[in-house]
Amino acid sequence: MSVILDDQKVFYASVPKVACTSLRRMFFEFENGFEFRPFKVNGKQIFIHNVAYKGLLRENFPEKRIADFHRVTLVRDPIQRLLSAFGNRVVHHKELSKSAAGANLKKLDLAPNPDLDLFIEKFDDYRQAHPSISHHTRPIVDILGDDPDYFAKIYPLHDIKQFVADMSERLGAELNLGRSQTGGPKFKVDDLTAGQIEKLKTFYAKDYEIFGEFF
Repeated sequence: MSVILDDQKVFYASVPKVACTSLRRMFFEFENGFEFRPFKVNGKQIFIHNVAYKGLLRENFPEKRIADFHRVTLVRDPIQRLLSAFGNRVVHHKELSKSAAGANLKKLDLAPNPDLDLFIEKFDDYRQAHPSISHHTRPIVDILGDDPDYFAKIYPLHDIKQFVADMSERLGAELNLGRSQTGGPKFKVDDLTAGQIEKLKTFYAKDYEIFGEFF
């Protein structure tokens, strides 16, 4: 899901549930001159995450290739990011249903389609039940590392319009940002108990320590 533009020397490191699908589609249109559309091959539905911009953990960044690149990223409060993942991946896409994760749910003795309270209560176990759940709730430091100075600029999600404006100027093109992966109910931190918030803050403690000033 990270974007490498060799000609323009730009590297965008994407974080799941931080507008990454929308931004991938934006960069795809810049590189190709047309909007990405899902398509089928031999009956299999192909989406942008299947064919473009491989997701990278910090340890797998192509350091030699991007050594002198303008490196940028966007981040989001970890608890808000988790709530977005729950609403979209669990409720909307039903990735913790019997049909999607039945074998792992049974092995881990987990109920399918958990509500928010149960999901947080057994958070560590549900993260193991489906690779997408693990991926979308993974700590930011796993993806971006623990050195904010590695990036020329880190944008909070609420500054995404500025990010698009800055990228448009740098790339010399008017970039168009749509909205993707917005399905599902919208949960707020106010929907959580104090104990749930504390549990999640503990899990994402390093994210808050390293990137907290940008949330």
